[in-house]
Amino acid sequence: LANQSVLIHNLKNPDNKKELLTAEVVELLTSPLELAAYKNAIMEAMFKGTKRNVESEDNSKNVTVG
Repeated sequence: LANQSVLIHNLKNPDNKKELLTAEVVELLTSPLELAAYKNAIMEAMFKGTKRNVESEDNSKNVTVG
């Protein structure tokens, strides 16, 4: 998530690319209080990334064997 804006910039500006943030830089720029505030946003982004919509059909193609 930290590099998302940089990746978007690099995609839109191939001649003026910015360097991606490293884990060490993100750690230095982030305080524990900020992490607590970002917790909900991080969890929501994770759930959106793994969300699946499952729909059932009215007429099942599987036949009951018995």
